[in-house]
Amino acid sequence: MRIFVHLGFVGLLLVGCQQQGRSVTERQRRALPQRVALMLIEGQRAFEEGRYDLALAYTDSVDAFAPDLADLHFLRGAIYTRLNRPDVAEAAYNTVLELDPWYAGARHNMGLNAYRRGRLRSAITLYHEEEERVGGTAALYHELGRAYAKLGEPDSARAAYEAAIAQDSLHATSYMWLGQLLEEAGDLEEALTFSLKGLRLRPDNLDYQYIVGTLYRRLEQPEEALPFLEPVAQAKPWHQGAQTNLGQVLVQLGRTGEAQRFLAQAEVAQQQAQAISEAEEAINQDPDMLDNWLQLSDLLRQSGQYGRAIEALKNAAARDMPRGMWLALQSNLAFLYLQDGDAAQASAIFEMVLLNDSSMAAAWVGLGAAYGTMHRTADARRVLARALALEPNNEAALQNMAELDAMIADRE
Repeated sequence: MRIFVHLGFVGLLLVGCQQQGRSVTERQRRALPQRVALMLIEGQRAFEEGRYDLALAYTDSVDAFAPDLADLHFLRGAIYTRLNRPDVAEAAYNTVLELDPWYAGARHNMGLNAYRRGRLRSAITLYHEEEERVGGTAALYHELGRAYAKLGEPDSARAAYEAAIAQDSLHATSYMWLGQLLEEAGDLEEALTFSLKGLRLRPDNLDYQYIVGTLYRRLEQPEEALPFLEPVAQAKPWHQGAQTNLGQVLVQLGRTGEAQRFLAQAEVAQQQAQAISEAEEAINQDPDMLDNWLQLSDLLRQSGQYGRAIEALKNAAARDMPRGMWLALQSNLAFLYLQDGDAAQASAIFEMVLLNDSSMAAAWVGLGAAYGTMHRTADARRVLARALALEPNNEAALQNMAELDAMIADRE
């Protein structure tokens, strides 16, 4: 689900709206002191980077100077949606519409929240209101199609997806969802036609490859399915469907020995998915409980879904907690980035943590690992030495230092 943030004065996309609506918010923006506008820009940047606690802090600062600024409440709505606080988000969007009934995106985002909460008719009503007020977009029609499909109205869903494609012929997601709608109706050939169109627009998308591969399997074309399913199963061991479908395809091709490995992994993935689903339900019941977010992040990490684990930990970091606990959580976040292959982001977070508390040996070790990954050998040795000064017997620091020394010796 994509939450839209388009604060016009920041220079981002502002969906076209009627002149009457533009005047309200644009008048606010013209009257906004530059330093306040800059705070809101920084808040939006923090939101886009997933630093939700910082983003909220910026909105609080803006609120002190411009409490009636619609952009402020729109950004808050987006942040609280990401934090799984739908009631607070809805209140923020309602404030936006009280201040500017023509504000582009507010009803759209409210519709997304209603959809997440299973209020499908409300979501559809909000999407249509957005269309009437500010005009339809491919993204809007796509979400309308999803709501109709989930409600069990396939004709309306198809019309909405086709409207999205008519609005934007390169809207790959709508081709894929239309394909899924046709697959559910049993029209596999037409479903494959639309799904292939979407995949051609985004050929590296593993989810799209999985859909196409599964359709080929259902059409009893295992040779065609194999090259689409193999990369998905290899890249996503937690993806039960990919493991199962690839296993079945390999059985059809007579490669039963290979098939058993993927079918066994499918069972592991199913157990992991069940645990993750239970953790997500706990969050839905109590989104403010820090432990729920930490548990979800850890389960996602164990399954190898580092991107989702990072997002869950960012949500945890936005909760109130003692400063020391927050820094420890940030250090864990940096380790997740390191596992996900983003050494630059990991090093930036480790540096921030150590700037606030230089006594955290684990953070020095993590920073050394990040520097080593970035081939900053001298810096890596320097910070690992700091870790060993704090904990002379730290096994991770000793091992990393030995590996660095071996690397340097090989170069010489």
